[in-house]
Amino acid sequence: MYHKFLQILRFRPALFEQRAAKSGAPRFKPRMARVKPLRTPTMLALDNFDFYYGPIFGDKWPSVRLALLSRKKFVAVANRFSANFESNKEILKSLGTVNLMEDQMKIGEQTTNRIEQMKRKLDKKAAESANEEEEDEEEESQSAGDGDDDQQFDDDSDDIASRLGDGLAQFQPSANEIVHGTKEFKRSKRSKGWDKGAYEMLNTKRVIYDSSFNVTGLEGVDEPLPTVEDVLLYPRELALFSHPRLCIDGFPEPLKDRNNISSSVLPVLALDLRDDDVVLDMCASPGGKSLMILQTGKFASLVCNDSSLFRLGELRRALALHVPAKSEVSSQVILKRKDAASVESWTETEVYDKVRQIRSATVDEGNIFSIELSTDRLNLPQLQTRMMVNALRSVRVGGSVVYSTCTLSPTQNEMVVENACALARTHYGIKTVERSLKKMENRLTNTGLFQFSADCRRGSLLLPTLLSNFGPTYILSKRWLNMQFLRLQQKKKRDKAAKKGRLLTMK
Repeated sequence: MYHKFLQILRFRPALFEQRAAKSGAPRFKPRMARVKPLRTPTMLALDNFDFYYGPIFGDKWPSVRLALLSRKKFVAVANRFSANFESNKEILKSLGTVNLMEDQMKIGEQTTNRIEQMKRKLDKKAAESANEEEEDEEEESQSAGDGDDDQQFDDDSDDIASRLGDGLAQFQPSANEIVHGTKEFKRSKRSKGWDKGAYEMLNTKRVIYDSSFNVTGLEGVDEPLPTVEDVLLYPRELALFSHPRLCIDGFPEPLKDRNNISSSVLPVLALDLRDDDVVLDMCASPGGKSLMILQTGKFASLVCNDSSLFRLGELRRALALHVPAKSEVSSQVILKRKDAASVESWTETEVYDKVRQIRSATVDEGNIFSIELSTDRLNLPQLQTRMMVNALRSVRVGGSVVYSTCTLSPTQNEMVVENACALARTHYGIKTVERSLKKMENRLTNTGLFQFSADCRRGSLLLPTLLSNFGPTYILSKRWLNMQFLRLQQKKKRDKAAKKGRLLTMK
């Protein structure tokens, strides 16, 4: 009986299918549900990079792409605040590393003295020539009244002194509660050489709201942005160690000494710092670049800003880990929480000598290339442009702004700088020039550890390579100058070209 039941189960589907086929009824076959293949953030980023960067870098792109997917190379920084500073340097040397500043870049005492002499000569010549050409304009600018200027200068000195008095223990609220343009106008009267249009713009400036501050991305298309040669002073106090070319070894975990201070492995950013500089780090978290500035020892005050309370907590922990709490340096560091992307609420205007501005770029972290975050990704250049404008507003006349990113995209590198300079000139009367970093490029390239792009229109773009996998990093330095100095630089170029033409004619 059981055997017959099995036969019925075995042959009945076949009979049913045969009858269904003869009757013309549709046959249904089971189908498996298709699962959409998982695409990681790295895969999405690579698709985007291949589409945009392939045509830009051409034959170099396969090598750069492979380096992006390979193990990164780092630079070790010996923490000079550590009690075991000298022994840590010996440990790093025993690992087979080389000292970038002394051995590779040849930054010694004689080199530093020679660069300082060259820089003093350039500044002296520029000042003498500017004084001769600006005699008449100086009288006009001083006719506005000197009493207010002296009072304003005293207020500025008090503001810097208050910043130096407060340290890492608390946030320092901004003392510059003024309408946009007031401080810039008063200080500009002390600066020589403003042309009439810029002088009137500073005097009649109004508050610009975020809703009316539009960034189209085309502001810098026809805007001239000259470049001037410059000499950088490299801080010899930095102890930078790197493995030689073709070596991808890493570094051991930093050890804490008896002061609970650890050595640090951090990325390197070169700034032309002086001992009396008041420095602003606009987006300081997680603190790597701020710690690098502290290691140089060349600053009077360092203000670390970030808009996120969570990131400020990370910054505070990083500083507490590497800087002794009762040291003199800790009293020179101020933490601030301000939105650097808001031109309406940003009040840190014309206060700092050096400003470092960096903003997160399109990398594969955080899945920025996903469809859900398309709007955030497309708005990144606008956000970076607003921050760059505020950085230019924060620096004094004659000061410098260093803009850096970790992306290869020209839209977030050169175009951001050009658009920001055009907007700063249109809305705030700020005229800038680019400080050439070609000499720094040549010095780093000669070490054999760094490879820079030859097709970068402005600034310096460090390309990753398998032989020495640093980067990608984009760096550009801007200086806020008055128009007379700008005309002086252009006159020097014309005189140099005319002299060269006369020499060719004589030959």
